[in-house]
Amino acid sequence: MTTIADHVGPAELPRLDQPVEEIMGRWPATARVFIRHKMACVGCIMAPFQTLAAAARAYHIAEGALLAEMQAVADGDPQMPGEAD
Repeated sequence: MTTIADHVGPAELPRLDQPVEEIMGRWPATARVFIRHKMACVGCIMAPFQTLAAAARAYHIAEGALLAEMQAVADGDPQMPGEAD
């Protein structure tokens, strides 16, 4: 039997255009990335409305670097880029 999942590419990962709350809701482990960067996104009233890109700009963090960390954690990488063993 063929399912819709058989026709879908690799599992979706966080994107820069997604709201912060959606990212943390779908991939709870990403909250530690925000905390590591001292971002107040966890529990923020703007989290449902602010995209990951906007949050990165607000905290002067390179969008690509933040996205890479989010995607690594969402994909199950036990260690974020830049984290010590």
